[in-house]
Parts: sequence; structure tokens; C-alpha cells
Amino acid sequence: MAVITVVGSLNMDIVIRAPRLPRSGETLLGRNFGVTGGGKGSNQALAVARLGAESHMVGCVGKDDFGRRLRSVLTENGVDCEHMEERGEAGTGVGVITVTDDGESAIIFVQGANALLDESSLERAEDLLSASDAVLFQMEIPSRTVAAGLKMARRLGHRTFLSAEPPFSLPPDAWDDIDCLILNEKALNFYIENVPDPRSEKEPVFLSNEEIAQRARQILDRGVRYVVVTQSARGGMVFTQGSSFSFDPFKVHVVDNTGARDAFCAGLCVGLAEGMPIAKAARFASAAGALACTRIGAHPSLPWRRDVEDLLEETAGDYAG
Repeated sequence: MAVITVVGSLNMDIVIRAPRLPRSGETLLGRNFGVTGGGKGSNQALAVARLGAESHMVGCVGKDDFGRRLRSVLTENGVDCEHMEERGEAGTGVGVITVTDDGESAIIFVQGANALLDESSLERAEDLLSASDAVLFQMEIPSRTVAAGLKMARRLGHRTFLSAEPPFSLPPDAWDDIDCLILNEKALNFYIENVPDPRSEKEPVFLSNEEIAQRARQILDRGVRYVVVTQSARGGMVFTQGSSFSFDPFKVHVVDNTGARDAFCAGLCVGLAEGMPIAKAARFASAAGALACTRIGAHPSLPWRRDVEDLLEETAGDYAG
């Protein structure tokens, strides 16, 4: 069994279902309301456990009911929370999520205690990191902590993964410590200097495959081993030095895409940590991400290994990626 440590954020998500996103100054009548565990770190740690790896969580919550509820949910799902710290200086992080009828989502994130995760927290977890096969990071914690964690994991000889969302700046020397970078097209542009995002906030414009490849190669030249560009319903692309390939999406009925990327990142990390070839790991991850779209909420939507394997088996004859 692969041993994976997730270093990242823990939030309590407040989820509202609405027919569409409100316009500026507009009040809409929502359909449903719920409170569920979330945060990219928490989501990925739970997904790692459900996908069959030994999962450990390093992060910070407040000394409040939200923090206690998150710890309980993760522990019940097999995530080790020994290094999930309770801090009195801030409350547990919160995400306010609006999910539209077509399954799209918009999120406002309040860091709370996530902002307190620092190098000292990593040092207290060094024994855990030493025993891991892979370490998975996201960008909802301070970027300096991400950079320090990547360097520590690399020094300890472990494979490192970074889910670059939301896209915040990294120190220049951090790139060489990333084995696998997972990001979308907007983040890909963000990390290329002097290349503006061609899409406005209101009218997204997709990059061509040639534009994606050009930008991905620039990141590979910084020392990253794999660059994985996710394209939602269009699947995605994987780049290494000297090679690239696309992977197809799985067709599912989309209810809520909130946890899909986290399920994908966890699936890719589990697959590679188990020794899968990159193409097989990308397909495994794509199936996990697709299944996460079929239920509302982050934690509730994250799939179990048996469900991912069932989907892979059912679609084996149709898959062309």
C-alpha cells in the first residue's frame, strides 16, 4: 500500500444550490443549503484514503466545532490526523460555494487557520514525511510553506506533487523540487512570465493544444518532471521532456464539479505512487475526477476505489486516450 502525506488546507464548506450565479447587486433565491467538509488538502487526503492508499493529513484548523467536525470526518474515512494541528489564533477555514443547475461552481475561500501552517509545522511532521512514498501539496496554504515542504520532501527522497490551485506565486527555486505539477489552463498562463491570460473573467477562451504545449515546455525547463494540464470535460494533457499525450474524459451526468479536480489529483498521486505508468495513472485519475462530479459537495462526492475500478472496467472498450 502506498503511503501518501497531504500537506494543505482544511475548510468547512457552506454549499448553496442556485439556478445560476447572481449578477452584481442581485439577490437570487437558492434551492438547497448544506454544510460539508472541504478544502483542497482535506479533499485530497480523504480521496487518497478512499482510493486505497495510506493517507496522512498535515494542516491547521481552529479550536472550534468546524475543526472538530473535519477531524472526525477524516478519521472516520481512514485518514491519519496526528499532524492536523488545532490553533487558537484563528478559526477553521471556510469556503462559501454556489453550485448552479448545470453543475458549475463559484467559491469564496477564507483561509482562517490555514494561513498558520508554517515551516515549524512541517518540522514537527518530518518523521511522517520521512515515511511517505509521496507528498501532495496545494496552494490554499502560504506559498512559502509549500516551497519549504517541497524542498523537505525532495531532501528526504520522496516524490512530490503540487496541485497549483489557486495559482499563487512560487519562489524561483521551488520548481526544481516538483515531480508532478497539476494545473488548469488559466494557472498554466499564470506561471509563465509575460504571457497574459487570453480569457476574460466573463468569457473564457480555451487555449489551443499548441499554446498549451508551448507553455508546458517552459515549465518543464524549470525542472518539473511531469506537467499535467486538466481541461475539465475535454480531458487533459500530460507533458514530460521529449513526450506528451492527451487523455480522454469520462462521460457522466454532472451534478456538482466542486471536488472533481481534487479527486483527479489524488488519483494521479495514488496511481504513480503505486507504480502505474503515467498514462494508466492519468486514466485512473480521470475516472476518479469524473465520478466526483456525480454528487453534490466536496467530501460526499469523493469516490471509492471500487467505484473507480468499476468505471474503468465498464469503459475499457470505449476509451481511446
